[in-house]
Amino acid sequence: MSTSEPKASRAKVHLAAPDRLIWVVVGGIVLWGVWAFGSELMLNLRLSHEVQSLRQGNADLAASNDQTRKELAVGGSPSAMEEAARKAGFARPGEQVYVIVKPSGSAAAVLAGGSASPGAGPGAAARRGDGKGDGGVIGAIEDFWRNLWH
Repeated sequence: MSTSEPKASRAKVHLAAPDRLIWVVVGGIVLWGVWAFGSELMLNLRLSHEVQSLRQGNADLAASNDQTRKELAVGGSPSAMEEAARKAGFARPGEQVYVIVKPSGSAAAVLAGGSASPGAGPGAAARRGDGKGDGGVIGAIEDFWRNLWH
């Protein structure tokens, strides 16, 4: 069955046929639209997350500012200033200041009638002539320094 006329099934397929070219262009446009929409969606999600974190940071800063304002209002009052000055060791002119001090372990033992160390007997105070507790120059400087603000 050989005929000289070409059959319809053996017709040449043109890749650049108008109908196929239209489908390729439409497919390209659709892919570009999906890509553009997806990238805008991802950008929107990223920016909304950043906005949320910035709002949280602003809320934290506002709370910190309120706390600082309260501290400044309290710290600027005359009673707070006086309390800070007294903690620093200041006193008003002519005011009698009493400082209550807890004795150290060795001083408490001496006051209780015991000895500060096992070798400290009646002659131990006479043997210590280093000038710290005997009223020498260093003792006078220490007394002056202790009584400077009190």
